[in-house]
Amino acid sequence: MASLVTIGITCFNAERHIANAISSAIAQSWEPLEIVVVDDRSSDHTFELVEQIAKNHAQVRLFRQSENLGVAAARNRIIEEAKGDFLAFFDDDDVSDPDRIATQYQRIIEYEGQLPELAPVICHTARLQITLNGSERIEQTMGCSRKKEAPNGPAVAGRLLWGEPVEDGYGAVATCSQMARTSTYKTLGGFDPAFRRSEDMEFCVRVARAGGHFIGIAAPLVTQTLTYSSDKSLDKELHYKLQVIDKHQNAFKTKEHYRFSREWVKTKYLWLQGDRTSFIRNLAMSAITHPLLTWSRLWYALPQFDSNHSFSLFHRK
Repeated sequence: MASLVTIGITCFNAERHIANAISSAIAQSWEPLEIVVVDDRSSDHTFELVEQIAKNHAQVRLFRQSENLGVAAARNRIIEEAKGDFLAFFDDDDVSDPDRIATQYQRIIEYEGQLPELAPVICHTARLQITLNGSERIEQTMGCSRKKEAPNGPAVAGRLLWGEPVEDGYGAVATCSQMARTSTYKTLGGFDPAFRRSEDMEFCVRVARAGGHFIGIAAPLVTQTLTYSSDKSLDKELHYKLQVIDKHQNAFKTKEHYRFSREWVKTKYLWLQGDRTSFIRNLAMSAITHPLLTWSRLWYALPQFDSNHSFSLFHRK
């Protein structure tokens, strides 16, 4: 028999687009399937809307948080409630290709069969991102080359924490395109509820540090509409990115490397904020105090410049 797959969707004040997200989950070609929706105490009509959808679709199970605790805590509720052997996360404002689950499942099973020993395997797909002005871009993910061994272990932690290059390791690892065995999420303790942003990065750092393998699908099986809100501000992105670095301080090569990496993130924040004067000043100071680290990090960053020559530090939704 085919494995039961759980699709997990967290939602908060998503009455304008939650129906499309759930519809794309219902439309998946994979069977058997369950859809677990956790409402993070929305103040609009999201919960009532999903409640009506659940009445007409038996595979949809709806839960509501007692208070707004953030996306990490809502995802942990999904992990607790999931009955499937595998768990894939959808976002409340994204739409997934009907074959997304089937494609990711097959990729995971095939890759696991190549591993000499048991290790966590996590699969992401590329995403089609639609910006506020209607332009489109493909956000790549890592591990798409289908070589025998995908990016894995401490090398991926270094890639995520300080941008060190890894073969076949360029690309984002957003939870909205993620799928793994449910046991992987449970074994690693789920998402850290202290993080209201960057929780996906922090989780993936833990996967990597536990020896996890990161496989990918090059096709953009998720269409992601980029939106902005108060909880997705640059200030909050910076705050939580620094928290990730602090939490994993012992993963850095030296204390100097850790301190430099914190300052580097702040410098990139200045660029994204548009404060070019402060950015240049910080970059120059960094080049004086940490010349080798600065120039090596600049070299790492070159592939991350987009067509507008801006750093891809934060992927905001």
